[in-house]
Amino acid sequence: DNNTSNGKEDVEWLVLEVKDGKALVVSKYALDCKQYNTSDTGVPWETCTLRKWLNNDFSNAAFSSYEKAMIPTVTVSADKNSTNPGNATQDQVFLLSITEANKYFGSDSARQCKPTDYAFANGAYVNSSNGNCWWWLRSPGDYQNTTAALVFDDGDVFEYGCGVYNGTSVVRPALWISLE
Repeated sequence: DNNTSNGKEDVEWLVLEVKDGKALVVSKYALDCKQYNTSDTGVPWETCTLRKWLNNDFSNAAFSSYEKAMIPTVTVSADKNSTNPGNATQDQVFLLSITEANKYFGSDSARQCKPTDYAFANGAYVNSSNGNCWWWLRSPGDYQNTTAALVFDDGDVFEYGCGVYNGTSVVRPALWISLE
């Protein structure tokens, strides 16, 4: 609700897949408005500032020590688009790739996402007609690491990408949770 005086809000998660004693989840809502990278510099997922924020600042703010112990570090593929995606990474929290967004959300309408009040207050673009926002994917866009793929407010996966320094796109964290 973007009111810090009444404490943090719970994050609502969508379960995308369950396998090998783990569940892949993604936030139901866009949680914050962040740049993929804080400078207009070509970067792959492995070196972007959003990856660092997700695995440090976000993780520390969103999860207790007990909860963090249930989030395994996994190999996150460097999903190739038409450009070099860089190297696979070892992360606890990450963004979905183009392939994953298409696999786990079977339609444009399923990919549509609303921002939290907090994300909106931090500058998230919101389409006034449908209330949805644009959310980042970890896959590179068509220009070598100066753009990153995203999902438009209508749910369309935009593989061409948006500039990595765009300050109006939002973050839907994804992670695996150990169920055992």
